[in-house]
Amino acid sequence: MLINEVCRECNLTKKAVEYYTEQGLIRPDITENGYRRFSDADVLKLRRIAVLRGLGFSVPEIRTSLDDDSRAAIYDILNRKELEIVEQQTKLALIKQLANGGDWEHIERQIEALQGRKSILSRILDKFPGFYGKFACLHFAPFLGEAIATEEQRDAFETIIRYLDDITMTIPDDVREYIDEATRNTDAAVAQNASAALAAAMADPERYIRDNREMLDRYRAVAESEEYKASPAYRLQECLKRLQRESGYNDVFIPAMQRLSPAYGEYYKALQAANGVFQRHFQQE
Repeated sequence: MLINEVCRECNLTKKAVEYYTEQGLIRPDITENGYRRFSDADVLKLRRIAVLRGLGFSVPEIRTSLDDDSRAAIYDILNRKELEIVEQQTKLALIKQLANGGDWEHIERQIEALQGRKSILSRILDKFPGFYGKFACLHFAPFLGEAIATEEQRDAFETIIRYLDDITMTIPDDVREYIDEATRNTDAAVAQNASAALAAAMADPERYIRDNREMLDRYRAVAESEEYKASPAYRLQECLKRLQRESGYNDVFIPAMQRLSPAYGEYYKALQAANGVFQRHFQQE
C-alpha cells in the first residue's frame, strides 16, 4: 500500500504515519520513484501502534511492546501506568485541598512524599522482573506515603535509593524465560491475592495454618521434591536469596525502610513474629 491507503486502513493521519516511520517503528520500502510502499506487516504494526497510542503509550513504550512480542513487556508497562494513575489521583486530591484553602506547607510535604514514593517504586520495578516487581510494589507501597519529617528519615530515603540504584540481579536465560512465561499467564489479581494471603497469615498465623493446612502441606511437598529443585522456579528462588545475601537487603534496605516508615517497622516486627510461628510449627513435625 501507498501512504494514503495506509492512512485510510489504519485511521491515522499522514503526519502520524510519517512520524512513526521517522521514529523507526516501521520501515516501509522505498520505490524507485521515491514513494514509500507499506507491506501487510507494516499495516498490522501501524494498527497496533494506533491502539497503543490510544491507550497513552509513549513512543519508547510502543517500541518496547513491539520489539518484545510477548505480554511481559506490556505487563511491565501496565505496572508503571498503575503507579502513574495513583500519582495522578493523589495530585488531584491535593489540588482539591488547595482549592478549598488547604495549607500550602502540608501540600508541599505531601508532594515530596509522592515523589519519593514514585522514586522507590519505579526502581523496584526496574530491578525485580515481572510479577515479582508487582508483588514487591504492593508490599512496600502502603508504607511510602508518609512525608519525610526528620533527618533520620531523609538519610533512610537516600540509603534506599542508593541501594536500589546499585543492585544488579543476574538472571540466567532459562530463568528469564520462565519469568516471562509466568508473567504472561499471571494477571494483577494474582499478586494482589498473594498480598492478601500474606496479610491473613500475619494477622493470625495459627489460624491461617489450621485453615490452609492441606495447601501448606502440598506446598512443602513440592518445595522439597527433586523435580522442583531442578526447575527454573527453584533457580529463581536461589537468585533472589543470593541477591538478598550479597546486596545487603536485610542489613541495609530493610533497616532503612524501618527508619523511613515507623509503620513499616511495626509491620516488619509482625512479619518476623508470624514467620517464627510458621517455623516452630513445621519444625515440630
